[in-house]
Amino acid sequence: MLIVGAGPAGLAAACAAQDAGLSYLVLERQGIVQSLVEHPQQIRYFSPADEMAIGGVPFFVRGGHKPTREDALAYYRAVASARGLRVATWEEVADVERVGEAGAGGHFRVRSVRRVAGEGKTRDHRARFLLVCAGTFPNPKRLCVVPGGDLPKVFAKLDDPTPFWGRDVLVVGGGNSAATAAMTLAEAGARVTLAMRRPPADFQSHLRPFIVRDLLIMAGEKRLELHTGVRVARIDPESVRLVRVAYGEAPPERGADDDVIDLPNDFVFALIGHTADAAFFARLGVPLAEDGLPVYEEETAETTVPGLFIAGSLSRANIILESRRRAVEIVARIAARRPGQP
Repeated sequence: MLIVGAGPAGLAAACAAQDAGLSYLVLERQGIVQSLVEHPQQIRYFSPADEMAIGGVPFFVRGGHKPTREDALAYYRAVASARGLRVATWEEVADVERVGEAGAGGHFRVRSVRRVAGEGKTRDHRARFLLVCAGTFPNPKRLCVVPGGDLPKVFAKLDDPTPFWGRDVLVVGGGNSAATAAMTLAEAGARVTLAMRRPPADFQSHLRPFIVRDLLIMAGEKRLELHTGVRVARIDPESVRLVRVAYGEAPPERGADDDVIDLPNDFVFALIGHTADAAFFARLGVPLAEDGLPVYEEETAETTVPGLFIAGSLSRANIILESRRRAVEIVARIAARRPGQP
């Protein structure tokens, strides 16, 4: 089997494949757990260490605290080394196609290309099963339909909060990433406003209960400003305009004065989700749903293309616990399809 993506889900799948005695290879276009590498350096994950553990390797954190980014990166590097996982880093999928029908020799033909040492060199791979855990981090959704959404001050991810100390910052989004970024920026001294379409509630948009708790505490203590039931109407060089609307409605071009919130603003973080690599799935004939993620069978995680499975954030699993669990279950299903299995 071929696994695309060496994030937590991809590494968990590799461990499961190794344990099941499957022939496997992980292809990763950058380094392992690249999505975590790109998180803010100061971040402390809200998921406890045991929920982030993979491959039966315990994840111990000193003092029992939630893991930091550095804790997590060191852990996943150690697991990959200790388990001797077959991971080809800095090797990107350049082309993929399905050859033949399910069974009777049906397989995937994948061509990968080296991105650094030996740049441009290609390799051809053949696999009966393809598990895509590549994630969506390289393809963030943007505020394209909002006037000013393309201004240079609008970002789709937070690298480090320090440069935004003392500045007026708007964070847009209703998920864990937006809430965490807003709190991280506020703790770093930025004047933060978080704009959400709905009031934060446990497991809404995958919001973890402890994130909701901490967010509401910080808002109650006036350490950040929380606006719910709003959408961004426009972004100007020195300000932003929010409009109060019911959830699911588009903001009016111009609302009544009571429905408009004008705020001073220096920077905007639009953390409104990510989409799949449309070209990759188009080559395989896998349709994308309205949310920009691939269509698959919910119970098995298999797409309409036989032998092609989806895991990680592509499967709408926005917490590591769920993404690694689904990846391991998929490998078990693949192992059960080996010749000679009942």
